Amino acid sequence: MIVWVIVAPVLAAAITIVFRDRDMRRYARIVLSGAAAVLPITLIGTVDRLSLLFAGIVSVLGLLATVYSAATFSLDWGVGRAIWSRKSVYFLLVGAFWSTMLVVVLADNFASLWLGISATTLATAFLVGFSAEAAALEAAWKYLVLCSVGIGFALLGIVLLAHVSTAIGLNPAQALSWSAIAGHAPAAVPPLARLATALMLIGFATKAGLVPMHAWLPDAHSKAPAPVSALLSGVLVSCALYAIIRTLAVGVSLGVAPFLQTLLVWLGALSTVVAGMTMLTQRDLKRMLAYSTVEHAGIVALALGFGGPLGFLAALLHVVAHAFTKSAAFFAAGMVQQEQRTTALGDLHALWRRGRSGRLLLVALTALSGMPPFALFVSELLMVLAGIAAHRWLPLCLGLVGVALAFAAISRTAIAIESDQRRVSGEGGRSESGWSAGSAVGAILALPGTAGLRLATVATALALVGAVSLSALPWSALGASFQATASAIGVAP
Repeated sequence: MIVWVIVAPVLAAAITIVFRDRDMRRYARIVLSGAAAVLPITLIGTVDRLSLLFAGIVSVLGLLATVYSAATFSLDWGVGRAIWSRKSVYFLLVGAFWSTMLVVVLADNFASLWLGISATTLATAFLVGFSAEAAALEAAWKYLVLCSVGIGFALLGIVLLAHVSTAIGLNPAQALSWSAIAGHAPAAVPPLARLATALMLIGFATKAGLVPMHAWLPDAHSKAPAPVSALLSGVLVSCALYAIIRTLAVGVSLGVAPFLQTLLVWLGALSTVVAGMTMLTQRDLKRMLAYSTVEHAGIVALALGFGGPLGFLAALLHVVAHAFTKSAAFFAAGMVQQEQRTTALGDLHALWRRGRSGRLLLVALTALSGMPPFALFVSELLMVLAGIAAHRWLPLCLGLVGVALAFAAISRTAIAIESDQRRVSGEGGRSESGWSAGSAVGAILALPGTAGLRLATVATALALVGAVSLSALPWSALGASFQATASAIGVAP
């Protein structure tokens, strides 16, 4: 059944190619993607709760991104300069991206997880360079090279982990299974355990966009089409953080968790501060949102590093909340981009009066800034409490400085673009998105029709509903299961 859950998204995208009528093809994509998104429910009792939770995130947001794409990409794009710039290829790539992320979160060992992470890099490289413009191709190439280096480090760590596992008496066939390693935890720290898990953590942190391995992320996330940016920031980063969580859990079993948590704490503190400062200097909406992803990945790293029940709960809640919030922000930014033909902050103003896209963007930016009643407020509060409980005062203070800087950047942006105030963009103020006004792809973009606008609005609104409702998750009927899933991260056998 797991195989069918994994192949369903790409299979759904392939089936819709046979429909010749545009409207029929659009609704077929939505219906078949909806069926693919429901399938992970059948895995209840088959995979553990952590895998099931992340499979749900991937599937729900994969469906919303597909609905959004089907709604706004209402033209047949046959004029792109590259074969992957065509609409049919785009949906195949999105389906492949969705499927490869499911490989990551449904794997039961690090070998399968690594293969899934590698496959996501290949699938998304073409989506990052979708417009086939020089800047987008450069971003795709940087993404491919830097992420390949990162997963290369992770592979080296996995090879060393296999050696460590066999040294403690595990069957070689189960050497990379995290459940098997947990069941054979050694009494003393094995040699090479620190090196193996540190290499894995750094490799996966590259994919998550943690500083200083983040150089690929702002370019890739800002150049990709809006729904792809949503999947990259909201879901792919979550998959990389999932890999870090699995690595940390193995570190607990091998007795190297304190070392890994110290590494995570400082990576997280550095990421929040650097991202917060950089957000203040951005002049493109999508690029600012991309740096916000670095900041929020840093918050998750901080929470995991602080550890304890509060820290792990904060990390898991923040991953889920950020996935929905950032997806909504990129969806809304895409709607604004189609209406205004730019994402340059100096050219965006009075969006509140201009229609629903500006209002949705304001709500998304408010959620992203960590204001109540949105779930990011709850998870950031829990992160602070976890830092206090762990007595990690310096990294906690640095993290709070980064959060404050990011809040200031988002608030300033929201005030500037939603009011009548104009900002002088200056050099670099042109749209940095893959769909810039002068591009061949941008030239054929049209405002979506009424039906398309409604579907795009629904997709964005549903993501925002998730960003609000998740604030009650720890105290809901599912709260006990969610807290048990979070607590299990740091529990040694």
